[in-house]
Amino acid sequence: PAIVDRDNDDFAVFESGAILIYLAEKTGQLMPADVKGRSRVIQWLMFQMGGVGPMQGQANVFFRYFPEKLQGAIDRYQHETRRLYEVLDGRLGEAEYLAGDYSIADIATYPWVRIHD
Repeated sequence: PAIVDRDNDDFAVFESGAILIYLAEKTGQLMPADVKGRSRVIQWLMFQMGGVGPMQGQANVFFRYFPEKLQGAIDRYQHETRRLYEVLDGRLGEAEYLAGDYSIADIATYPWVRIHD
């Protein structure tokens, strides 16, 4: 995805995570201003961008769309998706939201977790 910020000289931003960070910084919402809080949000955002999304996406592709069933690939990506969900489950057992307060990390992660139900 991409956006163009018409209020900022038609500045273009692409990639979901970059868009979320840009909008949070521009509006001063959904990401703390302090360095520790900001780091927590970005860590969980990267967990989704580099882990949950790619692993679940690959699990889905191999399970649903590949013309032949490659059970090794299906098992590998489904297993890794379950492991990542265990990490999320552990974190959400400690806090209501991934980075403590509702943030762009939750916005990025929720759609992936929701479709897993």
